[in-house]
Amino acid sequence: MNSQIRDFFRTDKAQEAHFQEVRFLSEEPGAVWDEVKGTGIPRGWFELSRVSMSDRVDFTREFWLSLLPYHPTASAGIREFFDQLDDVAVILCRQTKEEPWRAELAYSLADNSSFFRGLAPADEEEIDWTMKKLNVNLPSDFRAFQLLHNGFGKLTELGVVPLDEMEDARESLISALMRADKPLRSGERVVDPYSLYPFYEEFGGGCQCFYSEWYPASEMGNVYFSAIDYIISDTSDRKGWPEHLAYPTFVEWLSSFINGMSVSF
Repeated sequence: MNSQIRDFFRTDKAQEAHFQEVRFLSEEPGAVWDEVKGTGIPRGWFELSRVSMSDRVDFTREFWLSLLPYHPTASAGIREFFDQLDDVAVILCRQTKEEPWRAELAYSLADNSSFFRGLAPADEEEIDWTMKKLNVNLPSDFRAFQLLHNGFGKLTELGVVPLDEMEDARESLISALMRADKPLRSGERVVDPYSLYPFYEEFGGGCQCFYSEWYPASEMGNVYFSAIDYIISDTSDRKGWPEHLAYPTFVEWLSSFINGMSVSF
């Protein structure tokens, strides 16, 4: 497991620490289910913590690929991502002793360049309730990802918005767009702010959004919103989709995200 993960999950009071208590469960060979089940950790994650590092990587990769729909480019990208990992660490943490424990998986890049974090999965009821509140059919591959992680991101930022925060994220974005002194555009076309459903927020205000006016396949595609220029990805030119972070499917965006991405408008 790379040093950036240990640094983020530190509890040393001599330094600025994110957490008061942390347990690297995958490094506790004596841990037993009856002792940790009250933390809310999924049983499958506990069982994952009982196997070797290489097996954790292999088992998690296969679980991702079994849940997410096959896409030739995206599935290859997911395999490429897991090939770069040296561990999928199972961690329990909390910021204060009064707070409940939170379970996370930390995806450790072997070259020590970065890491990703994922929270416990949602269940079907939570997914259905979110779609009802938003009054939208979220893409099936995004719904499948929620059964892996309900909240996911890189380093300190859990940019993939947990389901219970999606409605607030959308209202905040729409409010900002309605107050803006210029219309939202995609290329030369004016875009209705209510057509956007943000699912990933980045530091600085930009976000990736499902776009209900764009169905490049059988379900909503997703586009990047620039908080600087107040424009979204230009979807008019198919050849320019990858460059502008316009993705026909969520899994294509996910594969790009975990393997590094850049945006150009």
